[in-house]
Amino acid sequence: MLKTLYDHFLVLYSDILPENPTLATEHALKQEEEVYKKSTRLTYRTAVIQCAAALKRRPVPTSANHHSVGTEEELVARAEARKSLDSLRLTKEHLEPLVHSLSELEKWGYFTTVPEEPGGTQPSSEGKTAKCERCAQPFLVKPKDEADNCVYHWGRPYTTTINGEKSRVYNCCSRSVSDSEGCTHGPHVFHEYKLEELHSRYPFSLLKPPLSNSTALDVAAMDCEMIYTTGGLRVARVSVVDGSGNQVFDQLVRMDDGVKVIDYITRFSGITEESYSNALLPLASIRESLDSFINSDTILVGHALDNDLKTLRIVHHKCVDTCILFPHRAGAPYRRSLRDLVRENLGKFIQTGGGTIGHSSIEDAIATVDLLRWYVLNKPKRNPAPLPNNK
Repeated sequence: MLKTLYDHFLVLYSDILPENPTLATEHALKQEEEVYKKSTRLTYRTAVIQCAAALKRRPVPTSANHHSVGTEEELVARAEARKSLDSLRLTKEHLEPLVHSLSELEKWGYFTTVPEEPGGTQPSSEGKTAKCERCAQPFLVKPKDEADNCVYHWGRPYTTTINGEKSRVYNCCSRSVSDSEGCTHGPHVFHEYKLEELHSRYPFSLLKPPLSNSTALDVAAMDCEMIYTTGGLRVARVSVVDGSGNQVFDQLVRMDDGVKVIDYITRFSGITEESYSNALLPLASIRESLDSFINSDTILVGHALDNDLKTLRIVHHKCVDTCILFPHRAGAPYRRSLRDLVRENLGKFIQTGGGTIGHSSIEDAIATVDLLRWYVLNKPKRNPAPLPNNK
């Protein structure tokens, strides 16, 4: 009867056995032991047959962390753990020990001070020369309908093995990095990274201190979508969820006067020209609206949260970033993707558009909350870092 279970695990795990060659054997042995302990001599055979039928009904896993990998008892235990996960509301008490120190935030690229000089003095670079983020060539900044054509790779290079030799290829088209010709056509765009440059486009500021009648959340997860404009990469959608993963804010952001769209980068942002026509509020109004949900005492959480804070022009010190909690094995500045972390730790799949329909900032914010819930329930507690004082 053990062979029956083994054969079914072998079929179920067919896609993941190359990387986990002993998994079918291990789980067949554990499953047979579970059945044996719960059965009598008369019921054992029937129990094995029922277990095999249950294995046959499971979805085929795509990774060893998929929710259908494991014995029956393990699946039941994970389902119970999922209930605990879903019922957990993240609070300040959960997250205060995880708040990153200022030095750690700076190590990961966060801005921790607001420039003294006035900001917003150069909102747009239309008609000026900039270096293209895609092809690295100089170009004249023009709005979408007038922009010059750029040939580039939208994906990232990675190392793979071809004919027994390691090679660097792009994940968008599998072409060699040494091949200079891009695979995609689009407009030239630019992206600024320095604090002073971003501040000149739109001023940075701290979140407001709490008021006695404040309605702000203790914990809020945030994610933004960005698009390319004549003022660089700018925020186009802002989403916020609370510690239970419930949506509290989701708005498109209209560009300020004089700032024009160059590329909606729908492949990543999920924003189209049609959907963006519904953007009504500029960033100043969005920031005012956010004051109802977040303040200087709110613990903000996110994945690569520094990027969201930069595009919102917010400087904040009480942050929990899942990029830092789940570090890349190569260390900073390398980062694990949210999609991979959610798949590996939660057995869930997000951002499944296949590079065509883009991300959803609400989906990503909720996924970050789920990942933090898992961390709180499963990871050892860390010594709390002193909470920054914004006074």
